[in-house]
Amino acid sequence: MKGRFSLLLLVGANLLPLAGVFLWDWDVFLLLLLFWCENVIIGLFGIARLVVAAERDTLVTGLFHPLFFLLHYGGFMYGHFMVLFGMYSGHIEEVGANATPADFYTLVVENLNWVAIAALFISHGWSFVENFMGRSEYERLSPMQAMGLPYKRMVITHVALIFGGFFLIKQGQPLAGLVLLVVLKIALDVTFHRREHRNLGGAAAAVE
Repeated sequence: MKGRFSLLLLVGANLLPLAGVFLWDWDVFLLLLLFWCENVIIGLFGIARLVVAAERDTLVTGLFHPLFFLLHYGGFMYGHFMVLFGMYSGHIEEVGANATPADFYTLVVENLNWVAIAALFISHGWSFVENFMGRSEYERLSPMQAMGLPYKRMVITHVALIFGGFFLIKQGQPLAGLVLLVVLKIALDVTFHRREHRNLGGAAAAVE
């Protein structure tokens, strides 16, 4: 059961966006913005992985990988947000078609429920403690491999979500479509979560 707990937390945290859809009137953009925030969380724990994995290196090389990842991943996240902004800004009534990225600050504060963000942070944090540290995955992970992990999980998932969300915009954002988008996110997350920890932990992590 211990090996499954991080997976259960992951699924539970990813079910909260359904509350956003049914209770808080979230649309496609707010769903994808929450998933973007999750990518920030993944990046933070990616830096933590690098710091642990780099303990075997010298001080100079040990600092290089976390700093390089911070700059590269930060640029990637900025580009990711601009893709969301470019694809969806014209469809968001609250800010209008001529909105700038700065106009989304109030929109986020007023509409994005921080309980969902906190739940995702707890989920990824628990997985870091239970799997990466508790199962000594760091012993089987070089700094270069640790640097690549967040991208492997994120790119396929969010390409699918972005274009799936754009399709829903064209269809008028039906409720069933929004629910399906969340279910798709959960399915992809579970798949990559199990694969990642199975590869890093060997047979002992197969239940993960």
